[in-house]
Amino acid sequence: MKNCWSRLWNRQFLTFLFFLLLSSVFWFLQSGYETVEREFSIPVRLVGVPDNVVLTTDPPTSVRVTLRDRALTLISYRYFRKLGPIVIKWDEVSTSGGHISLSTGELIKPLLSTQAAAGTKLVSVRPETIEFYYNYGQSKVLPVVFQGKVTPDSAYSLVSLDVEPRYVRVYASRTVLDTLTAAYIEPLRLKDLTDTTSVKCRFVKVPGAKFVPQSARVTIITDRMIEKTVQVPVQGVNFPASKTLRTFPPKVNITFQVGMSQYKRITPESFVLVVNYADLLKNTDNRCHLSLKSVPIGVRRARINPADVEYVIEDSSPDELE
Repeated sequence: MKNCWSRLWNRQFLTFLFFLLLSSVFWFLQSGYETVEREFSIPVRLVGVPDNVVLTTDPPTSVRVTLRDRALTLISYRYFRKLGPIVIKWDEVSTSGGHISLSTGELIKPLLSTQAAAGTKLVSVRPETIEFYYNYGQSKVLPVVFQGKVTPDSAYSLVSLDVEPRYVRVYASRTVLDTLTAAYIEPLRLKDLTDTTSVKCRFVKVPGAKFVPQSARVTIITDRMIEKTVQVPVQGVNFPASKTLRTFPPKVNITFQVGMSQYKRITPESFVLVVNYADLLKNTDNRCHLSLKSVPIGVRRARINPADVEYVIEDSSPDELE
């Protein structure tokens, strides 16, 4: 009984599979004869370019075309008989003026007439024109200019920003070359940097111009900030030779932030702390405010402690003047 039921079930299952497959075939054949639209990518090739010609703007590597035909025909284009390429022969196009513009539709029609079925219709093409620029070697060297904004994390400082290469060669027509003064990289915006960062940046596009190389590398170096304190003597400026400034205390602390790489290089001699004689003449008491005349590069958030000191102005003796 069990074996009989198993054979019956297997027979029913196989029958079900047969009719399912048969219906799928009928559905596929029916849908395959329906008229549909599909988009295809067709490669573009430019051949026969003379050795003395420099392409400053290359033609597109492919174009997108939308075709209308039976689904089965369009499926065959995608998997079995791919269309293309569009071949542009240099000696068959008008090469004057350094700029070539060709209708994509006119280029695709001969290809479809020889490679596509008679019932295949062209619906649309993108782009509508194939353009490229060229010249015969006219060029000049331009400096590379950085554009953008780079900021480190609050606990770091920006040590350096380097662009490599510093100069590039640009190929273009003489008219375009005369308008160019620099090669600008595309704006770069980075923030909260905590480590050395290197970014490859392309140049801002100029119609009809080709940069060699086509990109520049921007390297940003950061440094962790740490705090340091040094004792710096107070100096008087613009004092007459007969006058001497004495402050109490004679030295004050300057606390600041500096990158780890510069920590040992920053010494008390790196700062100049001054009191101006003209300011003291306006004072009504015996305290003066200190100010930094010189701060080393890379130092930030410098604070003077104490910021105000007591002082006296002494007359120098004749012996001291000598």
